[in-house]
Amino acid sequence: MKSFFFCCILLGMSVAAFAQDVQLDQYSADQVMISKERKQIGKVYLEKGKMRSEMDLGPARVVTVVRLDEKIVYVMLPTAKIFVEKPLVANDGLLLRLADKDTPRELVGSEAVNGKNYDKYKMTANGGVFYLWVDKSTRLPVQIVSADNRTRIENIQVGPQPADLFKPPPDYQKFVGNQLQAQ
Repeated sequence: MKSFFFCCILLGMSVAAFAQDVQLDQYSADQVMISKERKQIGKVYLEKGKMRSEMDLGPARVVTVVRLDEKIVYVMLPTAKIFVEKPLVANDGLLLRLADKDTPRELVGSEAVNGKNYDKYKMTANGGVFYLWVDKSTRLPVQIVSADNRTRIENIQVGPQPADLFKPPPDYQKFVGNQLQAQ
């Protein structure tokens, strides 16, 4: 489970980092995550430094929102109408580095994904190696691979995203420690 959340945030931050390079920072897309245990299909939304990822984990849908502007990560459970808020801090070094367009990325070649050629980049952070396949024209990542997961981005729809996607709804309760708090 921890690996899944890490990969969701990693992908979103990678998408945000590459999108900042060409100002293509408003879109939605399907994301397909494949690990040794399972295949999951979800959605990702990006809007100028804000990323939302939605995935079904068994019977529960989990929504993760990363806000670079507020340096906050929200994890929401829509069926329970609750959320957890986590600050994006220096200890989240990998996340911050991936969000930085100056993060070193080594172009290692060109490779096909689903029959189309993409630039392939290697990134090393927090002791892990990650590979990103990036569309040459849009500069958007279409696939990210780590030792445990493979994530593909498909059906990209470019355009502005609704602002309310990037914050917990007003009727959700904040979960702090082991208690619920009204928003």
